[in-house]
Amino acid sequence: MKYKILFTFFGVLLSFQGVFAQTSANKTWLSVAIGSHKYDGDFDNEMPLPNPLDDISTGFGVHRFLNNSFDLSFLSSFGSLDTDFNGAGFNKYFINTNLILSFNFANDVILSEDAFIQPFIGTGAGATYMFGEDKGIKNNIYPHIPITAGLDIPISKGAVLQLKSTYSRTFSDRIDGNNSIDNRDHDDYLIHSVGLRFRLSGSKNKDTDGDGIKDKMDACPDIRGTEAANGCPDNDEDGIINSKDLCPDTPGASANRGCPDSDNDGIVDFEDACPNIAGTTEFKGCADSDGDNIPDTQDTCPNEKGTPETEGCPDDDGDGIKNSADLCPAFAGTTKFDGCPDSDNDGIIDKEDDCPALKGFKPNKGCPEVHAEVRRKLDLIFNNLLFATNSATIDATSLDDLDELVKIMNSDKNLRLSIEGHTDNRGDSASNLKLSRLRAEAVKKHLVNRGINADRIRADGYGETRPVTTNDTAQGRIKNSRVELTLSYK
Repeated sequence: MKYKILFTFFGVLLSFQGVFAQTSANKTWLSVAIGSHKYDGDFDNEMPLPNPLDDISTGFGVHRFLNNSFDLSFLSSFGSLDTDFNGAGFNKYFINTNLILSFNFANDVILSEDAFIQPFIGTGAGATYMFGEDKGIKNNIYPHIPITAGLDIPISKGAVLQLKSTYSRTFSDRIDGNNSIDNRDHDDYLIHSVGLRFRLSGSKNKDTDGDGIKDKMDACPDIRGTEAANGCPDNDEDGIINSKDLCPDTPGASANRGCPDSDNDGIVDFEDACPNIAGTTEFKGCADSDGDNIPDTQDTCPNEKGTPETEGCPDDDGDGIKNSADLCPAFAGTTKFDGCPDSDNDGIIDKEDDCPALKGFKPNKGCPEVHAEVRRKLDLIFNNLLFATNSATIDATSLDDLDELVKIMNSDKNLRLSIEGHTDNRGDSASNLKLSRLRAEAVKKHLVNRGINADRIRADGYGETRPVTTNDTAQGRIKNSRVELTLSYK
């Protein structure tokens, strides 16, 4: 009979789960439990005995969340407290009621609020009503102090499996109807229970987040929102709720996941390195105006094609120096000479070097000096170079000296020869000019006939225009009537 009553009571309590389990979040929870209670009094001490099916109790509770660390609970249990001891004993039904303040270890200080197992302890005040069955013991109400400990195991958003033990310390030794068998002045009992704790449902008109939209119509019942967004928050009022908006505080289009795209280049501002200038994905939203694969933000010359080495600026000669800083933009050079070449590495740039392929000296405009011995031989050849009077025919006595000049030029292919014909002022100037040219050409022809490349020889005639001394004396006229020979590396 007593077990029938117990299971009927528990079944009624358990039936409330369907009413309260699927609800919105609130601070009030209900619980149902089934357990096994153990008596410790004058007749026996059952607390150490592992017989969970011997003494079954049921219970329910109402729980109120206070803060992360504390809950306040009203709990009630129903069962039958009994024992047999040498043919004697007692048997009474009980209704146990407790008001307990519990401390939760899963308070985000000791353990995470979302911990898989959430321990708790608690204590408070309670009373037990003992009644029925044993007529030899008066029905009565006994105060006690409950001490509880257990574990909460969350199994869903609104339900928690609870394992708990509650010890009731009474202040009476008459609960079992006897106070003379042991020398203690109280009878106690312990209840081990397994239960389900779940949130209390709200009314149909409940508005949990206080946004004026009832929970049943609110797509976000726990967060204040707007009617336009079905109760969900839309901070930037762009028609995209915060939970689906990558930029919840800045208006944007749904195509851009709620984020702005100020330059309309299809790249949202927070991913766009140049949010106010239309660009491409390749350059993270920046433009490349000249199409040289260098974004304008890194391109010193954004409107002219260039190279990465020259910061996006053109470099026509490919020497790594941009045209604007290159003094010789059409010829590959070095930084040392501001982009100009120095082909012979003599420290004189080619455009200022009369001998760009030969190492030379600044005083000689980049050309090497003609060896002193060569100059001495050339002076001798010059002094011995004679022509027939008023003729361009070379005197036979001068041919050996010219052959010596051929040897000199063959020994150094870099040498160049300048031949200048001059006359005195006798006769008319036109005839003198012609004669001077013919004599210079005669020397050149002789050297070419001896194998010297014509490109290495320059022949000019100046007539009477460049005298070296006076024409008033015979000696002066001899000096002025001459063919000058100059060897150089130009």
